[in-house]
Amino acid sequence: MVYSRQPGHRMLLVLDVEGFGSAERQRNPVQEAVRDGLYQVLRWALNAANISWDDCYHEDRGDGVLVLIAPQVPKAPFVESLPQMLIKALLQYNESAARPEERIRLRMALHAGEIKHDTEGVTGPSIIRAFRLIEAPALKTSLAQSPGVLAFIVSDWFFEEVVQNSSIDDPGRYQPTTVKVKETTARAWICLPDHPYQRETEQLTEIAAPRQLPARSGLFSGRIRELAELTASSIVDAEFKGTTPIMVVSGMGGIGKTWLALEWAHENIDRFPDGQLYVNLRGYDPSGAPVAAEVAIRGFLDALCSSQRDIPVGTDAQAALYRRKVADRRMLILLDNARGGAQVVPLLPQSSSCTVLITTRHQPTELIVAHGARPLSLGTLNDTEARELLAKRLGPQRVEAEPDAVKDLVGYCAGLPLALSIVAAHAAAHDDFPLAALATDLGDASARLDALDGGGLSANLRTVLSWSYQTLDAETAEVFRMLGLAPGPDIGEVAAAVLTNLKTDQARNLLRRLEEAHLLQRYLPTRYRMHDLVRLYAAEWARQDDQALGKLRRLISYYIHAGYAGERMLYPDRKKVEIGDAPVEFELPSFTDDSSILAWFDQEHPCLIAAQTTAERLGWRTEVWQLAWTLHGYLWRRGHLHEQRTTWEAGLAAAHELGDATIEGLAHRLLGQAYARSQRLTEALEHLYRGRELAKETGDTHGEARSYYDLIMVWRQQDNDQLALNHAKEAFRLFEPLDNLVWKAEALDRMGWHQARLGQYDEARSSCEQALALFRDARNRQGQAVTLDTLGYIAHHRGEYDLALDHFHESLELCRDLGATYYEADTLEHLGQSLAALRRRAEARLVWQQALRLNRTQERTADADRVARQLAELDDESFA
Repeated sequence: MVYSRQPGHRMLLVLDVEGFGSAERQRNPVQEAVRDGLYQVLRWALNAANISWDDCYHEDRGDGVLVLIAPQVPKAPFVESLPQMLIKALLQYNESAARPEERIRLRMALHAGEIKHDTEGVTGPSIIRAFRLIEAPALKTSLAQSPGVLAFIVSDWFFEEVVQNSSIDDPGRYQPTTVKVKETTARAWICLPDHPYQRETEQLTEIAAPRQLPARSGLFSGRIRELAELTASSIVDAEFKGTTPIMVVSGMGGIGKTWLALEWAHENIDRFPDGQLYVNLRGYDPSGAPVAAEVAIRGFLDALCSSQRDIPVGTDAQAALYRRKVADRRMLILLDNARGGAQVVPLLPQSSSCTVLITTRHQPTELIVAHGARPLSLGTLNDTEARELLAKRLGPQRVEAEPDAVKDLVGYCAGLPLALSIVAAHAAAHDDFPLAALATDLGDASARLDALDGGGLSANLRTVLSWSYQTLDAETAEVFRMLGLAPGPDIGEVAAAVLTNLKTDQARNLLRRLEEAHLLQRYLPTRYRMHDLVRLYAAEWARQDDQALGKLRRLISYYIHAGYAGERMLYPDRKKVEIGDAPVEFELPSFTDDSSILAWFDQEHPCLIAAQTTAERLGWRTEVWQLAWTLHGYLWRRGHLHEQRTTWEAGLAAAHELGDATIEGLAHRLLGQAYARSQRLTEALEHLYRGRELAKETGDTHGEARSYYDLIMVWRQQDNDQLALNHAKEAFRLFEPLDNLVWKAEALDRMGWHQARLGQYDEARSSCEQALALFRDARNRQGQAVTLDTLGYIAHHRGEYDLALDHFHESLELCRDLGATYYEADTLEHLGQSLAALRRRAEARLVWQQALRLNRTQERTADADRVARQLAELDDESFA
């Protein structure tokens, strides 16, 4: 083995054979075969996962093996590929085993920590912890109850540092557990890779504590009094006042508010076993508007809910669900970079079990008066703390060697942690420079630069930043300048390449140089972000570039064309709009399916929103409405109703200023559609009517037909079936000559539903059978599901209950395959009605209970009440 025997930090892999000492394996030949099989499987699996067996240190433990991994080996493959390789090897081995008792099922544990070698092997507390994990009763039970061949457990540290940061592994596959073995009590995470925890037991994901905190800094210094004050405030309010502890850390930009908040959060993480929620509210982001409360709540729900299907569509319903999810749970909610009370108040829980920590640049007067928040005004570091920070980053010997220079550096930075950090980074990058030379440079430049505005505090931040900037080569400096103008909280490698007109690999190399200069942070494999003060500095330089706006416009054009390509795949039957051809130099995303499209939008949509805000500010009206159109389908699919409205409010204003009646009519209609879905019916009618008028004026038959179709949503919510039917017929009349199967089918389906609601069953069946045929020809499965439900509804009211059941079951199968839970709830209710009519009460009760749960999850109060009444009536009949 080439594995180093030097003591140090190592990753530990422990494997144990299930039932090695069982009665059927007592004979030596069987145990020997099992042990030989274990090593055969392990060697093959490690090598197949690109982890060299020969580079590992291992010790045999009878029924298992301890493996220590060389420090240079990446940890991610141990959860991303090794489990699957083990499963493959185990299945092949078991298939060829001579006797059933020679077949192997394995438990695996992953941990990391300090170890040392002695004459007997390896020792250290981390090894003891790893063997406690492998003996966890919950792990043994999980494997015993699983039909698979592997169950593995990871320590809490390993889950946080490796699993959570993997771009491949899904943290949702892991179930939290508390390991209590001998004197050890620890939190850990179990995964069954070849037999995942059943999704129908959704409480597994439900109870998994969300862990959204960014990593803490290992170089945190000082702030002892502030940390203690935060702890005292949180305990007093929770334990003695019975109210939600709310602490607000305020101070100027760069003062270290987030630094302090994350340090306190990680230091007290054991107090919040039910999870930690985090959002950067971007209250002072120079690239665009702050994050709306509705958007933040939706992000929290993505972490708190087991699946997208559990999240209701309305913003009020989402806010209510958020508060229910955190009620009575011991959670920390960290609201970073808040602009003010209006942004924060909707995010406050109504439970004394939660703790809220807020950072902001403004005094939190409103939160103190109205919500009893405890303020902590953060000042600069004192000289001792500032020297400690420099010592941590540069080493105490270098700081002690030049006390006068350190005193000057501390003075020039005026205790501002951001400035001190950049000074330290510059000094560390030039460890052959005396600190006195750096202090001289800073002092000489200070007279020529404006002071940083911090309420009377002077700090030569521009000078500090200029040190890093002036060391950049011309290409890297240009990338840095342009990143100051990039819209959104971050940027991907491809977008950065477009912005700077470089190939992606060239841009990647330059971004890495900026990261090395501490001017940029790479926080995901292909994404980067800047501190807002650094971005402001970069933007100052960018504004001196006459070509800067052209480069920014090229980036926004890229966002439009990339989003348009994804939208066309998500909704191929949506009528196209003309946005022009994408420039040939654009490297557009390669989408393969809906999942890849949605993943791209999930990552880029904050940048797309910010791009629209930027385009609106610069008067680029065409880009404003095009971005609204590009985002519409994604925001609809994901239920981001607030952003769907705001993007089209901006889009409508831009279209009106352009004076293009066709685009203005489209904007009115889609804004009306967004209002209708949000149940703002008066505003929806206003815009839908105006959209219809403009479509008529411009001869846009499709737009006119769509306006009638969208109006159906309004009348349905008002139970006006006759008016809805009239609009559906008019939509069909206008769609019919346009030669699109799905458009005609959608109108026919709505005709059929409202005809059935009015008791016109023969006409309804005819309409729906035509719609179903068209949907099938177009291979539109969602349309098929909805129409089959309507056909089942018709058959039920005609007394044809067996036919109704057939239609409902086919509709349910499609709904569940598509994840269309809104339509699934309707179909379950109708199915229950047919089952009850056939006196199959137990089955009716079961499906109505499912419908009730879905309706309540989606905050459909009236529908839930109706289903609950039917359940009550069913129980009364059963009792009678």
